[in-house]
Amino acid sequence: MSGTNLSLTTSDDVTIRYDDEGKGRPVVLASGFADQSPTWIFQRDALVNAGYRVIRFDYRLHGRSDAPAHGKRMTRLGLDLGELLTALDLRDAVLVGHSLGVSVSLAYFSIATDAWDRISVFVAIDQSPKIVNEQDWQWGVRGITDANVYDAAYFRFAWLNSEREPEDPEHARKLLASVTPTFDEFPMETVHRLLIDHFVADWRDVLPRIPVPTWVVTGRHSAFYELDGMRWFPETVQNGRLGIFERSGHTPPSERVRGVQRAAARVHRAALTAPSREEHTSAIV
Repeated sequence: MSGTNLSLTTSDDVTIRYDDEGKGRPVVLASGFADQSPTWIFQRDALVNAGYRVIRFDYRLHGRSDAPAHGKRMTRLGLDLGELLTALDLRDAVLVGHSLGVSVSLAYFSIATDAWDRISVFVAIDQSPKIVNEQDWQWGVRGITDANVYDAAYFRFAWLNSEREPEDPEHARKLLASVTPTFDEFPMETVHRLLIDHFVADWRDVLPRIPVPTWVVTGRHSAFYELDGMRWFPETVQNGRLGIFERSGHTPPSERVRGVQRAAARVHRAALTAPSREEHTSAIV
């Protein structure tokens, strides 16, 4: 059934709200931390108009979905995603994750027995498979280590280096201001345990087992990740490509809408057949 504000009751009795719009090949959009489905509005419009079926959903603890006291862990969010895909019986789907949404997707891949019956393309936008930096891993979030990860999850120090990010274009500022609660208003007290679980997770072993074409996207000015770390991601999956948005930061989907759409179209046409190939764009809206 298509429509908006639809509901799924998960196996642990939590209501997940989602929108299912358009007809055609399904594209599932998984948001970042503290984001909600409306942040994908530009992509929804473009994809629906291009003949795709677009599914946007709110995680538990986010947006319209329930905020239970239980299930505050990444594997549960991955299971929620899997139950949504199963309930809708999606096949040949493109799964697009941004930030936290990448980790939710990797959690789903790690536990699902039918992931590759349902997902045929994976798009991972600006997220490292391991956030915490250690002596042999320096491609997590800048400034976060095993010594301060719990303080980071409680925002006890300023690890969000927003000064690296370019100024949002006007359309992105209007969109983010229209989504409530905003990041500053988000009820962080309800999600600290989820954020800690997100921070300490290590999904690196999942990447070599991803058999489908994978497009990794990053912005040249990402506040969180080094470009070499983003290069490591597509080099580690079986069939990967890297897209670098030269004028963007952590959120290319909202900052460089038309550039993302054009680059995605090129990737689909190329069928992602060239592992570890890089694609640069300076496209602006």
